[in-house]
Amino acid sequence: MRLAVVSDFALGSASAHAINVVKTAGGMARLGHEVTLLCGEPDPDADAAPAARRVQRALEDHAEGRLRAVCMPGRAGPDRAGAFGAWAGEQLSAFEGVYARHFDGALAALEARLPTVLETHAWVGDENPRLLACLERTRGSPALEVSTISHRLRAYYIERGGAPERIRIVPDGVDYDLFARPAHPGPSPYRGRGPHAVYAGHLYESKGMSAIVDAARRTPAIRWHLVGGLPDDQTRVAAQARGLGNLTVHGRVPHASVPAYLWHADVLLLPVSAKDPSCNWTSPVKLGEYLASGAPVVCSRVPALHDWLSDEVTWCNPDDGADLARAAWAATAEPAEAKAPRLARAQSLARRLDYAQRARMLLSALTPGLAAAA
Repeated sequence: MRLAVVSDFALGSASAHAINVVKTAGGMARLGHEVTLLCGEPDPDADAAPAARRVQRALEDHAEGRLRAVCMPGRAGPDRAGAFGAWAGEQLSAFEGVYARHFDGALAALEARLPTVLETHAWVGDENPRLLACLERTRGSPALEVSTISHRLRAYYIERGGAPERIRIVPDGVDYDLFARPAHPGPSPYRGRGPHAVYAGHLYESKGMSAIVDAARRTPAIRWHLVGGLPDDQTRVAAQARGLGNLTVHGRVPHASVPAYLWHADVLLLPVSAKDPSCNWTSPVKLGEYLASGAPVVCSRVPALHDWLSDEVTWCNPDDGADLARAAWAATAEPAEAKAPRLARAQSLARRLDYAQRARMLLSALTPGLAAAA
């Protein structure tokens, strides 16, 4: 089937939103569909190459070089959402179905009478009129199908008028083939002897950065690594960690280069803060990547992670550097007879989260003919 994936982000963005959309599009392509990504153009300030080369380079950075992308030019502005929705609507005549991470794009697809699934992670309490308009259309004809990542978000959308039978839960995914540890993972990106405790993702405080810095202060024998983050966040965390010789801020690397940083970790860190409301519904892209990598994982015990995990990981208390340090030591020191089955369970879960499986779940929400093609 000819599918349009509609989302307004700058192609090449390191945001979890962008990664999830591009990789989900790739999963649809791997199911045999003809997929075109309708999105924003790559940031010309970050790459001075010709436009076509910037697009191709951005797709390759996500390990999705075979995807086709059509980009709306221009930067975000006060009327960007409506303008992007209108632009996307003009492109849709060539397609047979739509997966959207954009409210106006989804509504434009319905106006074109195309079977459409909208994915949204809009927070509990969000009163965005575009969200409410989409929820109303779940009761219309043709009806919109909605996918989200948490039963708490689903309950909120139903409370705000969504049709329960048209709102489903699909967790974030992982490119399993990209992140699964190979027999020979190549040279390590880390210097010195371990153990190496690694966090890969954005360096927001809601992701537990203060807990990681505190844990590093308490455990000089562990080398702590932060991979990713926007420049301002890298600067902020580096200032927090000033004087710590055992914590390294590596900065952002292309998505396709992240796996090596996970394969050579002795433990991977997911210390989500309980101080942020998102702890009740987050479904981090890094979770599936961690599980696929073959390295032990430490997670903070917050509701959203407990929804998807049990004994595949080692748990720690959120916002508690001392307990994060304890859990990191415990994960690295776990006897092989206990560690091996735990890692096997983690990888089994990661396979179920593969983007091709995710794409199949999303497309099954559309018309019977389109679902059958998947």
